[in-house]
Amino acid sequence: MTLQVLRYVIEVAACASISEAAKSLFISQSTLSTAIKQLEEELGIVLFRRNNRGVVLSPEGEDFLQFARQIVEQANYLENRYQQKKSSDMLFSVSTQRLPFAVRAFVKLMETIDPEPFDIAIRECPTYEVIHDVEAGRSEIGVLAVQHQYLEIFRKLLHSGDISQHKIHTLSPYVFVRQSHPLARKNALFIEELKQYPFITFDQGKNSGSHFTEEIVFYSQLDKIVHVSDRCTKIALVRATDAFSIGPDLVNSNGDKMHAGQQEICAIPLAGQSEQLDILWIKKTSRPLTTTAELYVRLLEDHVRRCFDAMPGRQGC
Repeated sequence: MTLQVLRYVIEVAACASISEAAKSLFISQSTLSTAIKQLEEELGIVLFRRNNRGVVLSPEGEDFLQFARQIVEQANYLENRYQQKKSSDMLFSVSTQRLPFAVRAFVKLMETIDPEPFDIAIRECPTYEVIHDVEAGRSEIGVLAVQHQYLEIFRKLLHSGDISQHKIHTLSPYVFVRQSHPLARKNALFIEELKQYPFITFDQGKNSGSHFTEEIVFYSQLDKIVHVSDRCTKIALVRATDAFSIGPDLVNSNGDKMHAGQQEICAIPLAGQSEQLDILWIKKTSRPLTTTAELYVRLLEDHVRRCFDAMPGRQGC
């Protein structure tokens, strides 16, 4: 049984004649008769009975026709839905580590393309999943913050997956604490000053080591470590406790629009460390960028540079 045969049954029922249905379907009468007969044999029922005016549905045929119409209508809906999307809708997906500037660029993308039909997606996920999404074609763009010392490891990993990388900028790490934190008034912070406070870091899952994180981690130098899987939890813990985070950016710092005026979180330069983070976007080498992806990359580059320009001195307090 196929969709085509179901359409044959519907047309024969509408025309009450195999010859007329064959004309309407642009097939021969013998082809149509054979298809109907094979379906009846497959189901073990009689769908049509002949009379002197053509054919009429049997009781089993009436019942079958109801379900056939439902199936064909659903199939037509699916075909129309995705054929229209192919021709008119913008389709775009980006996977990113938990990086606020990647989200802000996505927000700007939505504002820019708002008048047009679109179907777009953003996934915040661990580093390994970002790379896998791009390699598998699930996302057109991936956004990564990579510790500079591990950049060569990433180059080899990406190359093996036919993925090209494009560096946007290098950002220095900041310490993020709440405004009422005992260290919030410092102009710069050393790791030694942070040892007594909990360090909030992203969990990268079982597939990744510390070199896969979008942060600069100091596990060997810190005594209290809390692993979280998402940005909302990290922000909530930093806001509500004396815990701290280290990274290039965090929502509610650097004048983020979503929390303008609240200034709940301070960004303070991390002193005494030479580690930096290279901000990259990645794509499948063999896949040209769509117009929407090109627009997102431009917006992303703009937001990363804004983050860099805001770096000197303390932020957000």
